[in-house]
Amino acid sequence: NYSEHHSANEVFPLLNGFLSIAAQAVLEEEGTLDKFLGDATMAIWNSPDPQPDHALRAVRAAHAINQHIATLHNQLPEEQRLTFHTGIATGVAMVGNVGTSELFNYTAIGDVVNTAFRLESVANPGQTLITKSTYDLVKDHVIVDELEPIKVKGRDEVIHIYDLKGIR
Repeated sequence: NYSEHHSANEVFPLLNGFLSIAAQAVLEEEGTLDKFLGDATMAIWNSPDPQPDHALRAVRAAHAINQHIATLHNQLPEEQRLTFHTGIATGVAMVGNVGTSELFNYTAIGDVVNTAFRLESVANPGQTLITKSTYDLVKDHVIVDELEPIKVKGRDEVIHIYDLKGIR
């Protein structure tokens, strides 16, 4: 873990560089940057404005992040090669301002958000895992490997998942 062995002064600019790559990829696909959670980026599509191709936009953003990170890795010493793990789930979520009268954030909440988070946490470095609901919307535009269904914390049912390999 890079941050365990380096000062915050060293971690901060490196992390910002990686997060900038993620943010730029999301914005290029007209996603909404929800928040940064340490070294993670949360983004949503199809809100606040409808996007009929929202799932494809999310998948293209994830693919772009992986490509840009791979390019950046070629320019960095091995110890500075941070990795992203990505989970994408498509479904219904409640989107709006959540919080208190003192502090609130525009965000998405619901099972689909939790599912994306769980996929991200089990993905390997540089891997993008997508749910069947996402795959069904983008199958004509992606190259994937179907993986064994997985059981994740907080869900009773298994999740059918696909490993994103490329965009057609």
